[in-house]
Amino acid sequence: MSRAVLPGLEVPDSVLESEIRVRLADVEKALAEAVRMEPGMLEETSKYLLDAGGKRFRPMLVLVCGYFGNPEDPRLVTASVALELTHLASLYHDDVIDEGDSRRGITSANARWDNTVAILTGDFLFARASEIMSELGNEPTRLLAKTIATLCDGQIREVSLAGKTDQTVDFYMGTIKRKTSALIATAARIGGLMSDAPVQYLDTLEGFGDELGTAFQLSDDIMDLTVSSDVLGKEPGVDMKEGVYTLPVLDALTLGEGAEELSKLLSAGPPEGDDLVRALELVRNDGSLGRSRDVVARSVDHAVELLGQLPQGPAASALIHLSEFLATRCGARR
Repeated sequence: MSRAVLPGLEVPDSVLESEIRVRLADVEKALAEAVRMEPGMLEETSKYLLDAGGKRFRPMLVLVCGYFGNPEDPRLVTASVALELTHLASLYHDDVIDEGDSRRGITSANARWDNTVAILTGDFLFARASEIMSELGNEPTRLLAKTIATLCDGQIREVSLAGKTDQTVDFYMGTIKRKTSALIATAARIGGLMSDAPVQYLDTLEGFGDELGTAFQLSDDIMDLTVSSDVLGKEPGVDMKEGVYTLPVLDALTLGEGAEELSKLLSAGPPEGDDLVRALELVRNDGSLGRSRDVVARSVDHAVELLGQLPQGPAASALIHLSEFLATRCGARR
């Protein structure tokens, strides 16, 4: 199945868009090959989320960043596959931790089989990602290993504070830097590294990816609280219902006019029913969303500033377009 395309994520340069689509098709074929094995349960479970599709955001980022070097280098496709498998592995584990019952419009793996199967499938995909990246040499292999460790750290930080209202904004921002931004930053750096871009570009690309990843996660956090189920594909407030209190909620707990009432609602445990409806009202109506959107806008501004240090052309323009899209989708830009 080809990647899903969100409106606004298309590359604005038609030639670049066409070339990226061709290479993403190569990534898709290589992903299918990466999880092909003797028929059995592991092949079925490891293909499960892959066959459900996805935006292929991280492979797309690898390929676009490859234009700061040689975009035709075949190592870019290999690295893209390893990073997407890493992302997929984290989704299997996330669903177990969150006790999720759906993912990408289908029953989650843990709900279809059980938690043990989902965990082992995620472990297998982490292993396959590492094996594939090892074909590219020591530096990208070390980078992926470090990134996987960082992802795990971020997930444990999130689990440790599930349902707690006393976490700080700084701690939450550190968590999303680890859980989300780290892999996106690695995708940007790997794109430069595997295309033999000048070495002085690599830190800039990684810094850009870090800011982009922050905007990506915070944009999702805001949309979880504001967007209808028809658009989002799930009911609003899922994070709050699962005890994951994101930036807008933490802001409302400290700066919102209804902070005391919200704290009382959430201190009783992750809200459901009327309590969830009321908690969503409190977060939506006290300025917390606006302040969170300001944080997204600042991350996007920083990302665009970093891109100004790189050669300007279709690739840089595409990355600016992508950054601004993340701000627009959550209302941080009009």
